[in-house]
Amino acid sequence: MRAARARRAPEVNVFPLKSPPVNDPFFSDRYQPARERAWHLSIWTSPGQAAWCVNDVTDGSVVALATATGDRLPHEERLPLHPASASFIAVPEVSTLVPEGVLESGREAAHLTLVHGPLPAGTLRDEPIDALGARCIYLHDADAERRLLERFPQARPVALQALLVKTAMARATDRPAVLVHRTSTTCDLVIAHPDRVLLSNSYLAPTATDVLYFTLFALDRAGVRPETVRPVLCGASFTAEELTLMNTYLPTPVEHHDRPLPAEDRWLAVLQQWSCA
Repeated sequence: MRAARARRAPEVNVFPLKSPPVNDPFFSDRYQPARERAWHLSIWTSPGQAAWCVNDVTDGSVVALATATGDRLPHEERLPLHPASASFIAVPEVSTLVPEGVLESGREAAHLTLVHGPLPAGTLRDEPIDALGARCIYLHDADAERRLLERFPQARPVALQALLVKTAMARATDRPAVLVHRTSTTCDLVIAHPDRVLLSNSYLAPTATDVLYFTLFALDRAGVRPETVRPVLCGASFTAEELTLMNTYLPTPVEHHDRPLPAEDRWLAVLQQWSCA
């Protein structure tokens, strides 16, 4: 989707560790789960992966991060007992961006159906992206969402596409940014200039070459040369093979050592929820 000029959105970037082991938890010394209304809880669930993090509501700093393979939240005994607020993303997500000027009340499902065809079961929601003058219309995975809301009824859903758009705009400071977010079977792509978004879309990408192909395809469609962009590679399913391919064709290599991505990019979809919620 192409969008009009827009101002950049803020980004939270306060995670204190660069690269903890993939599934090792992080708990700050000052994190006390029983402390009331001091924390914001963010949750991510996807097929085969789950994560949660806790932000201090006074300054946004991350005081806890727990991740795991599987569908259950890890280290449940360390979850905050009485958080001030909570948010979640439950993928697969079906979503699209619609400019405010063309969105008719009650026609949200029609816009989503036009892009994706018949819709799965789930609660239809929309989230404003003020910097674009648009709304993100979306459906989360219904079963995962129901389980989360039964346990955390106060939790607010966050649209993954909206979060990625805001993050891409925040990273596009001195040059265009291409954000590639990887799940096990898809890649979400956002191409942003410092003051506007050129493209936001999701592609079925089961292999490493698919991820590279759709990234270069999206850059070509947006009229952006690969050598001019700042790559933002993120997502818990990014593999070393995919990272090597991206480093070959994009100008700014992403450094990695014993794991594909540092924690702040690998778990971006949970760590950045605080800035959206």
